[in-house]
Amino acid sequence: MTLRIPPRMATWLLKHLGPGYRLESLAGDLFEEYQLARSRAWYWRQTAAAVLSGGARRLRLTVTKFVLTAVLRVLIELGIIVGGIALAESKALCPAPLRACHYNTHYNTSHLSTSPPPEQTR
Repeated sequence: MTLRIPPRMATWLLKHLGPGYRLESLAGDLFEEYQLARSRAWYWRQTAAAVLSGGARRLRLTVTKFVLTAVLRVLIELGIIVGGIALAESKALCPAPLRACHYNTHYNTSHLSTSPPPEQTR
């Protein structure tokens, strides 16, 4: 049996741009089928299908990774912003006089005074 050499450019494309998953077994299977009197056009079609499917898989993984990274970054930044706002509004960061002023204006404690009420004039 004469050894038929498949198209070199198609083989190169397959090895460099094909799917990373089981690439060697795919190249071997295509080579074996080509030896069983398959045409050069068939080999090119199979190579193109493998390259396109590998590219689509690679693109899908890259886009998924990019989207997940972007979403994670946005969530972290939102957490930092919300945490910063919470810290800025907490009593721990307010000076003592401001804290008292803040407490009196929001909770209106003037009616809780222990001093006697002012005399009413009739």
